[in-house]
Amino acid sequence: MRCAPSAPVSWRCRKYWQLVASMVLILAEAAASTAPVAAQSTSLVGTYDGGQMEIAAGLELRADHRFRYALSYGALDEQAAGTWTVSGDQVLLTSDPVVAPRFVLVSHGRGAEGMLQVSLDVPRGVSRQYFDAVITSTNGDTQRKQLSEQGLSAPFTSANVPTSVRMLLPVFSLVGEPVKLDPSSGYSVRFRFEPNDLGKVAFHGTPLKIENGDLLLARHDRTIRFKRSRQ
Repeated sequence: MRCAPSAPVSWRCRKYWQLVASMVLILAEAAASTAPVAAQSTSLVGTYDGGQMEIAAGLELRADHRFRYALSYGALDEQAAGTWTVSGDQVLLTSDPVVAPRFVLVSHGRGAEGMLQVSLDVPRGVSRQYFDAVITSTNGDTQRKQLSEQGLSAPFTSANVPTSVRMLLPVFSLVGEPVKLDPSSGYSVRFRFEPNDLGKVAFHGTPLKIENGDLLLARHDRTIRFKRSRQ
C-alpha cells in the first residue's frame, strides 16, 4: 500500500504518517538540545591562565576538543594532554594513556642485626632525598623517615621491630606497595624507582566548573581558577 500524502487515508497510512511526524519531532528536539552544548563548547575554546600565589598554571582548550594542561607548585611540576568535553556546567578532562611511576622490590634479605636498611636505585640526576620510607612496627607505630643519598639505616629494638616498609615520593603523592618484614625474610630491602610518565597527570573525566567564564579545578587541596587569557 502506498501512503502518499494525497492517497486516501487508511489506518496503516495514518500510523505511517504519525511515525514520520514523531521522528521529525525527535530529530528537531535533538538538534535543539545539542545546539547549546555545541555553542558552549565553541565559546570555551581558548587559552587560560590559572596563576595565583605560589602556583603557575595554564590550560588550553582547542577547537578539536584536545587540551593541554601544565602546573608548577613548589617542587611539583605536572602536565597533561588529552580530550575535553562539556557536561552541563562542567568541562571534563580525560588524559591520554599514562604509564604511572612505580617502586619495584629488587632484593630482600638479611642485614645487620637490629638494623632496618633501605636502599633505593634512582635514575641519574634524581636525588634520593626526595623519597621517604614509611615503616610500621610491632608496637603499632608508623614512622616516616627521609632517605639520604646513601639510603636509610634505622636501628630498632625488640619493642619496635619493623613489620613492613613502603616507599613514598611525597611531592607526587606516590606510595609504593608495602613489603612485609620478619626475621625469616630479613630487614635489608632494596627498591628501584621507575619514573615512567612521572609528572603526567591521569585525568579521568576530571571536572572543571564553569563559573562566569572561568574554569575552576580542585587540585592539591587548592581551587585553581583558570581565567581566559586569549581565544
